[in-house]
Amino acid sequence: MEKLLVEFRAFNRFYTSIIGILDKHYLKSEFSLTEVRILFEIHYAPDGITAKEITELLKLDKGYLSHMLFEFEQRDLISKERSPTDARSTFIRLTNKGRSVFKPLDLAAREQARELLGSISVKARKQLLINMNSIRSILSKSI
Repeated sequence: MEKLLVEFRAFNRFYTSIIGILDKHYLKSEFSLTEVRILFEIHYAPDGITAKEITELLKLDKGYLSHMLFEFEQRDLISKERSPTDARSTFIRLTNKGRSVFKPLDLAAREQARELLGSISVKARKQLLINMNSIRSILSKSI
């Protein structure tokens, strides 16, 4: 088990270094990885998403998320709308400005992945995909 722990942690350090998620400004933007990920989740929720859903999905502290959402709202990146069926729920959506800010971030993340994977042979890509699916499957059973 100890060898597995050492290798698991080494892999995590290796991977986070490769994709630059520890950079204060993810993808050379003004946003952290957490902020970009929140924008991602809001963008890809076509009918809106609640703060509770984001908290559960990303395992974020409610206060931390609330602070980021407040900042996004102040910058006109998001809008909030009360649910017509449940006054306790508020749906969060990207504004036009939010979509225009998010789009280049999403494209940059895709390009970063394309560059990383582009130098790998087709055979190695297939093996990588199999291994990623295995890792996801194994680890999701422990959550």
